[in-house]
Amino acid sequence: MKNPVPEPSTNQIREVLKFSQFRFKLIEFLQLPFDIGEPALREVLERTSCGVYSNYLARAVRVDEVLKSEDTLEMGDSAFN
Repeated sequence: MKNPVPEPSTNQIREVLKFSQFRFKLIEFLQLPFDIGEPALREVLERTSCGVYSNYLARAVRVDEVLKSEDTLEMGDSAFN
């Protein structure tokens, strides 16, 4: 039986990696602890720059969708094996 969920494309994987780099650079630039949680980071970004916060949220949503599809793939793979 074929898995109904398509695998993430190269562009989607690249976007996830770029987002991770973007997040790391923001944390580094703002001199925040590297283990900062997502809610705390979003709060700092919202207070610091609305534009950066909006960009971050938009990218985070896209990355979350890619990661959810990947999780679905992994769950589907185990169901098919």
